[in-house]
Amino acid sequence: MQPYTMVKDHRTNAETGNVNSVLDGALDLFIYAYLRWISTGAKANDSTGPE
Repeated sequence: MQPYTMVKDHRTNAETGNVNSVLDGALDLFIYAYLRWISTGAKANDSTGPE
């Protein structure tokens, strides 16, 4: 994972610098960000966000 150590979800703009944590299964940040994103009216296959 060197030299770039950032995990990003471009749909929700969630990001973390703790790559090892994400690889170990700590996905709560991304799950909650996705749930907030989808609750705004975004479609699951819509990578640009809500309209």
